[in-house]
Formats: sequence, C-alpha cells, structure tokens
Amino acid sequence: MINYAAIICLFLILIVNAISIYVVNRLGKLYSIYSVWALGASMLSITANMVIACTTYSGVVMACESMYYIFIAYEFFMFYKLFTSYIYPSNETKTVEYIIRGLLVVDTALLIFNMFTGFVFSVHVINDKPARFLDLGVFIDNHEPAYFHYVVCFIISLSFMVPSIIRIFTSKGIYKIRYIAIVALFGGLETILGVNFYLDFPVPVVLFLNTLMIMLNYYIMSYYVPEKIKIGTMEESLKRQSSGLVAYDNDGNLALVNEITFELLNIPADDLDALKAKIDELLEKRDGRNKIYDRWIEEIKGKDLGTKYLQIDGGTLRDRRGNKIGGFYSISDHTAEQNAIISEHYKLTHDELTGLYNKEGFYEIVKETLKKEPRSDYMLICTNVRDFKIINDLFGFDKGNEIIQKIAAMINTGTYQKDVTARIVADQFAILTTKDRYDATDMSKQLAEVSKLIASSYYSMTIHCGIYNITNPEMEVSLMCDRANMAISTIRDEPGNTIVTYDDKMMSDILHDRQVANQLEQAIDKNQFVIFLQPQVTPLGEVIGAEALVRWDDPKRGILTPGVFIDILEKTGCLYKLDLHVWELAARQLAAWKGTPFERLNISVNISPKDFYYVDVFKEFTGLVNKYDISPSKLKLEITETALMIEPTRQLTLIGKLNNFGFDFEIDDFGTGYSSLSLLKDMPAEILKIDMEFLHETENEQRSKKILESIISLAHELKMKVITEGVEYEHQVKSLRELGCDIFQGYYYSKPLPVSEFEEKYRDHVNK
Repeated sequence: MINYAAIICLFLILIVNAISIYVVNRLGKLYSIYSVWALGASMLSITANMVIACTTYSGVVMACESMYYIFIAYEFFMFYKLFTSYIYPSNETKTVEYIIRGLLVVDTALLIFNMFTGFVFSVHVINDKPARFLDLGVFIDNHEPAYFHYVVCFIISLSFMVPSIIRIFTSKGIYKIRYIAIVALFGGLETILGVNFYLDFPVPVVLFLNTLMIMLNYYIMSYYVPEKIKIGTMEESLKRQSSGLVAYDNDGNLALVNEITFELLNIPADDLDALKAKIDELLEKRDGRNKIYDRWIEEIKGKDLGTKYLQIDGGTLRDRRGNKIGGFYSISDHTAEQNAIISEHYKLTHDELTGLYNKEGFYEIVKETLKKEPRSDYMLICTNVRDFKIINDLFGFDKGNEIIQKIAAMINTGTYQKDVTARIVADQFAILTTKDRYDATDMSKQLAEVSKLIASSYYSMTIHCGIYNITNPEMEVSLMCDRANMAISTIRDEPGNTIVTYDDKMMSDILHDRQVANQLEQAIDKNQFVIFLQPQVTPLGEVIGAEALVRWDDPKRGILTPGVFIDILEKTGCLYKLDLHVWELAARQLAAWKGTPFERLNISVNISPKDFYYVDVFKEFTGLVNKYDISPSKLKLEITETALMIEPTRQLTLIGKLNNFGFDFEIDDFGTGYSSLSLLKDMPAEILKIDMEFLHETENEQRSKKILESIISLAHELKMKVITEGVEYEHQVKSLRELGCDIFQGYYYSKPLPVSEFEEKYRDHVNK
C-alpha cells in the first residue's frame, strides 16, 4: 500500500538536499566538491526510496532498493575522499583508494546483478496498511552476499577513521580538533546506521539524518574547525607577540586582550578591571569612539622601571557590511626609539658645555611657553661678556669655558632655576623670566660674583645685560633677543656690570645710526672725508711728523669731528672703510710732499682693532707703498694695546711682516688700556705713545710721575722713542722734558689742521 506521508517526507528531504547542494556549491569552500558529491549520492538514494514508496511492483522495488545500496556505498566513498584529502593533502593514499574502488566495482556489480536475481537480498512488498507512520511497506531479506556490501562500507569507514584516531593522539595543541571532528562526525553517522540496523528506523528518518550529518560535516570542516584553528593560532600568536592588543565592543567591554598588554601598561596580570579603566581613559582622552584611526605616543611612568613610551595605534572595527562593532588598540614599546629621539632632540636643542638650551632650543621652548601662557609680565634677559675673546687669549680656553659654566650655573640656579635659560652663542646667554621673579639688585650681585673669577691687574671682566619686556607674545623670539641685545649695544665703556632695559627709542636710535652709516658710506665714496694733521714736535720745537686725524667735510654742516660719526661706524661695522680711506689719503699726502720741505716728515695713521679682521692689513699697506712710491718708514702705523689682546700670536706675526717690509709701529695710548710689559718685549715697535690722561686720572701726581718716568726710561732702554699726546699747557711740556720725553703732540702746539693750513704754518719749522 502506498504511504503518501512517506512520499511527502522524502520529497521534502529531497528539496532540502537540493538546496544544500546549491548552497555548498555557491559557497565554494575547501573540500566542498566532495560534500556536493555526497549530497548528490544522498539525493539519488532519496529518489530511489521515493520510487519505492510510490509503487507496489516488486521488480521496481528490487531495482530501486539495489540502487539505494549502491548510492549509500558511493556516499561512503565520498566521505573517504573528503576525509583523506583533509588528512593527507598530498595524495598519500593512492593504493588504498585503488583497493576501495575495486571493492566498490564488485559491490556495484553484485547489486546490479541482484536486480534480476535477488542474489544479495530479496524484497517483499506489503500491501497492507503500514505498521508505522513513515514505513515504505517493503521488507528486505538480506542473504549472505549482502554482508559483502556492509563489509565494503565498513572498510571504507576504517580507511579514514583509523588514521584520524591515530592523528588525535599524535597531533599537538589545537590541531587535534581537526581529527576529533572527523571521528565524532562519522562516528555519529555510523552510530545512526548501526542503530538503524537493529531498530530499523523508517527510511525517511535515516535519510533525513544522513543529509543532516553531511551538512553538519560540511559546516564543521569548512567553517567550525578552520575558525577554531584560526582563533587558536591567533591566540597563540598574540601570546608570543611583543606588541599588546586590545579589542573592545561598542559598549567598551573588553573582547580580546593578550598578556603583554598588562606588562606594557604597568597593570597587574589578568587585572581586567584595571585594564578596562585604562582603556576607558584612553577612549575618553583621545575621543577613540569617534575616530576611524589614531596613532600617538603614550608616556607611562613606572615606580621602578622609569618612564616607558608606547606607540598606540587605535581605530574602529567594522563587520563586512560596514557596521561598527567596536574598536582596537595595538600597543608597542617604543621606549628605546623615543629615548633616542629625545636624546637627539636634546643634543639639537641644548648646549653641550653648559647643559642649557642652545639658540634653537631656546627659541622653540620660549615660543611654546608664550603660546600656552600669553601673559604680559614676561621679560627676556640677554647677557654678554665684554671682550670675552680676550679671556681666551690671555687665560686660555679652559678658563674661558670655566667662566661660561659659572655664568650658566648662576642663571640656572637660585632665582632663575624655574625659568627658561639658554646659552645662545659663545659668551651670550638668555633668560625668559617674569617680572615678579626678576630682581635687578640680585642680578647685579650675581654678575659681580662671576666677574671676580678673573683676578688680573690688566683685565677686568665686565658683563652687560639687556632686558626686553615682552608685550607681544606672538613676536618672533629671535626679534625679542635682538631687542635685548640692542639694549646691550647702547652700553658704552662704562666700568662695571651694566643692566639696560630696551625701549622704543633705542630702535629709533639704531635706525638713525643705520641711516647715518649709509650717509657716511656715501660720504666716503664722495671723498667728503679729509685728513687734518696734528704736528709732532721735538723739545727743540722742530716738527718731525704729524698724526692724520679724520674729519667729515659735510657740504651742509661743514667740518665734523670724529665724535659725531666714529661710534656709529663702529657699531655698524663700517669703520674699516673709513680707515682704508684715511690710509689712502695719508699715503697720497706723503707722495705729494716729495721734493718739498715736508718730504722729511712722516705721517702716523691708526689701525683699529677690527681692521685686522675686515681687511688684509699687510696687502693694503704694501699696496699703498707701491702705488704711491713712498718709503714705508714715512707711514707710521699706530695700534692700541687692545688690538693685540685678541689673537696676539696672529697679530704679532702680521706686525713682524710689516716691520720687515719697512714700516715703523707706534704703540698708542700705552698705560690707559690693558697695559702689559710683555707687549713691549714681544712687539717690534719703535715709538711708545703716552696720553696725558695718564697723569690726569689720579690724585697722586708724584706717584704717577714716578711711573711715567720709569716707563720713559724703560722705553729708552728698549731703543724706543716716547711721544706724549694731549699736551695742552706749558708746565706739562716742562715736566715731560724733565722726564725725558722725546716728542710732544697736543693743543699746546696746535690743534689738528687742514693740510693746507698745516703746510702754511709749519713750512719753516720742519726738520730740514
């Protein structure tokens, strides 16, 4: 009797099978081809049983039942192919497969033969109402050859079950799950078939469970096992990573974290509450929930291990559809790299000798400070040691470095230890402080203490300070320093440490000086500078020479003395141009005197200290001698002691070359500057010039005369003549004669005169 319920059930199972084939084929995962073939064999089995359910003809039932047996065997073979390719991806089981194929051929032949003979099994169609709900109404009577079919299926099962069981015991770690899954899945299928052998479940139930097991097998082998292995591998990889990883969901709950994360963040191991609190802090601080990606260096301070620098990469996590599912933080230790960067930045922004900021570092930190706190009470202080190079030349670089370090220690401790301090360059320092911390009296005391480091009778160290009150925090720091140094530049030769505050008038004065300097340069080019001559006279009243003194013959203002323009030229660095012009005029005048009564006279010219650096002095003077064909001995060269304090070896070498060429040197203003007896010993000078100020600047006139008498006597012993300049009164002349002075110069005899007046006045007084 036909069981329509069984037919409907088988049809539904057939549809499920067809859908499963479509899904597996579309997904196309690894090994899916064997799952499709297994499902195909299952479909044919279902179809055969549907035919059985629809007929009562024993011949048709016999044929379909035989086909059912064949398809079950081939379904087992597909499982064999699936599992062996899974276990042995390199095709190591060809021999076993050939044996199984042979057994399948024999089994298939027997079952086809059975369709006509009933040799393997026989069928009996039951026409009565089925005893059970899904019975097909067929009784199968297995004969002895039927056991060959069961043995073949059993051999196929063993061919992959045994290796799988062995692999369970030989594999390590997470890979055991691959083989446990095979044994569990096929063991489940075998159990169903075995139970069915004894309990004889309705065929639709067996076929449904068979389809379900195939799909479950496909899911586990294509998704579950690979995912478990992937997760396990990833977890093991995360454990061994040197970088930390944290993943969290949309609510901030931790979803994934590896062990190194706790160590990197200085959190006790497995303290998830502390870790979550740290992640919440980072999310809040960096607005992590709203950023697609973020990277920064996080500073982690530890009690014992010092500061760590962690590079943290963070961002959002999204699923395949673009929905946000959480976020992550990748944490790596960049302490070594960051310390290297900090060290390099320190070297780039700090002075090696003092440890203070250098110019670049000072500009950077001051700019940042003023940007963070744009207050109006900041002030910038710059310091400068006057003639610092003399310290190096006289006392050596070690002493110079000691002075630099002492000044650095002074400004970096005490009152200014909370301020930004720097060594800008050489002996120049800078401080960014506030008006409430600055104390002029305290600053003066500290400068005085540093000045005492040089204990010398011929050099007194002086430190100048310039102050700029910051009114515009956005101004370039370099301009602020320029203005503080501008204040320093207004300090003249006053004794002692001096502190000057910048005001706008200084800027206008400097602009004025620059304007005047430009005018002076133009005046030099237009030959508006002329020389006046002041005679040099012997005790007998004979004129033996003159000093060339410059005047500016301004077309609008008339004759201007050096007091109007010398300081400006010095400050603007243009004095050497005027000196070159004066030397030229003096040489030209000596040439003009050839063949006249004045031919016997010499002219003295001054060499400024900076001339040695701006021009090639030897080349200039020898060039003038050759150009005007004059005797070098007629052009006397005056230099001050100060000019020799800087790089004395270099200067003395140059003076020696000029002296060998025929030039005579005069030491100017001896006794008023940094006087040194070693200068008289080392310098090849023929004349010593003493200024009358030597006698004016003391209350003990007798003592000064004794010193002056000793200097004149010493000069004579060294075969040097002595000129006293600044002589204004007759009693001075008388006194100097008694002391043995050789030559006099000053207003007592004559003020500086234009060349024409000089010639007119002294035509009859020259030494013929």
